[in-house]
Amino acid sequence: MGSDQLATVRRLARGRNAPAHAPLVLDRYRLQRRLGAGAFGTVWLARDERLDRDVAVKVVPRERIVDGRLEREARAAARLAHPAIVTLYEAAVDDDDAYLVSELVRGATFGQLLGAGRLSDRDVIEVAIALCDALAHAHAEGVVHRDVKPSNVLIPERPASPAHPAKLTDFGVARVLGGDALTRTGDVVGTAAYMAPEQAEGLPAGEAADLYALALVTYEGLTGRNPVRTGTAAIRARRLGAHLPPLRHRRRDLPHELARALDQALRPRPAERGSIGDLREALSFSLDQVRDSPGILAGRQPRPIRRAGPERVLEAWPILGAWAARVLAAATAASVAAWCWVDLLAPSILAPAAVAVLAGALVLALPRVGWLALSLALAVSATVAHRPGAALVILLAALLPVALLMRKGVAWPLPALAPALGMIGLAGAWPALAALAAPTAWRRAALGIAGWLWLLLAAPLLGAGLYTRPPRATPPGAWTGSLRLTLHDALLPIVHTGALAGAPVWGLAALALPWLATRRSRSLGALLIIVWASATLAGTQAAIAIAHGSGGSAAPETAVIGAIASAAVALLPRLLARPRGHMRPVADAAGSARELP
Repeated sequence: MGSDQLATVRRLARGRNAPAHAPLVLDRYRLQRRLGAGAFGTVWLARDERLDRDVAVKVVPRERIVDGRLEREARAAARLAHPAIVTLYEAAVDDDDAYLVSELVRGATFGQLLGAGRLSDRDVIEVAIALCDALAHAHAEGVVHRDVKPSNVLIPERPASPAHPAKLTDFGVARVLGGDALTRTGDVVGTAAYMAPEQAEGLPAGEAADLYALALVTYEGLTGRNPVRTGTAAIRARRLGAHLPPLRHRRRDLPHELARALDQALRPRPAERGSIGDLREALSFSLDQVRDSPGILAGRQPRPIRRAGPERVLEAWPILGAWAARVLAAATAASVAAWCWVDLLAPSILAPAAVAVLAGALVLALPRVGWLALSLALAVSATVAHRPGAALVILLAALLPVALLMRKGVAWPLPALAPALGMIGLAGAWPALAALAAPTAWRRAALGIAGWLWLLLAAPLLGAGLYTRPPRATPPGAWTGSLRLTLHDALLPIVHTGALAGAPVWGLAALALPWLATRRSRSLGALLIIVWASATLAGTQAAIAIAHGSGGSAAPETAVIGAIASAAVALLPRLLARPRGHMRPVADAAGSARELP
């Protein structure tokens, strides 16, 4: 482009529209109208005269470009092909300017819509999920964005698909401009407010930096505030290395799992933030639990607000917080230890109450170590008491949740609640309780399966059926002293009768319940829960019958009572919900104010 055209481009950068004879950039892109300008350059609507299509051209002064990086970063960004990423067509540089040519996205930025109060909590989470997908794709290709911020998130007027309502742009621009450009006076406000602490200190910024920035953008979308952009630049710089205020300090009505995931992703140390996949899982899980009405919160909420009515039923699913789950795990472990000590083991100098207190305290303080130590101690004690069969069953029952729930040690003792319910005829309520106790789909399913297996293993120890009729009425004392008899009388009958077939049914039931229970219609949600409880009962009996090749072994009277209890447990959060508070009026694009719920 000639010097006269360069002068025209720079003159237009200060105006709004192109003249009748707009300049031609890179011998093919006719600049037509300025779309926006920032600290790093000006974005133009241009016409690709070679391919006859509209494109976006970002013009960056040549002195802002780091030598050798433009072509390298452009090649990396051009590898990215994802519906949530703006496609980069071309990058070139001449003596005066650099040009980044990309697809034209007609719409608005995330920051613009957020500032206008046009986004609901659900919209924010849907956008964040799309950005998770975009960054996961980029990271798999070895590309790190390094400048995730609201102005780089575009919301198309017509999204390519409902699953991708947003597009992330400017991949590689942060590196092309160089680390020093990001800290120049006048540029800090636009970029440093979304930097990870290590990036602000000039250290290499990797995938964890993108995760931090994405979590910060989501935090701002849900609260209306960026906690890093506070006060003067000095205060902001100090806060870059500090823990940010927890999300639920500003929005106590948001789901616990969502708040925990965002707080974790915003930790100062990169190694503690988790992964993009972890954040996406929490966002997806919370999607049906947040409001779907646009608006701006009128300040800090001092106490939890539960949602009700057709929009959102539950404050948070699951209902157990971190410490509540830990206390429940400790109490369960204490009960298991006391029961084993009294019914299975020989008399000892330790009283059952002392054993229970010791076991509960150990699991409360160190859930994983405590549970493994307790299981090993009970198995060793059973072996010393000449009951190796009981030791084998104890170890199997203790290690099953360890294998299914992996690192979630606080949940390992919880399946023991299923036999406890079975002793009072309510074992069928366990799938609902498992769904309430676990925050993610896999953990819900794992708890449902583990609870069923505990029912099967506890039945021979108790000498009674807890949900299914016992295959043999062999008293525990007749087989616990021999490993051979334990296999023959306690373990193999579980396989031969087809009782194991109930495990996947309960796992699927626990997995599916939250999606059914959070429907917008109260009556529809209640109906789906009743259908779910009936389907769980019928599916369990059918699975056992098919696996056994006969009528199965389910006890109808116990199973029906359990199904009723399960439906009642699932319906309880809906009955406890109450209407949420009000939000202040927000003007829409046409300027008319409306009251948002």
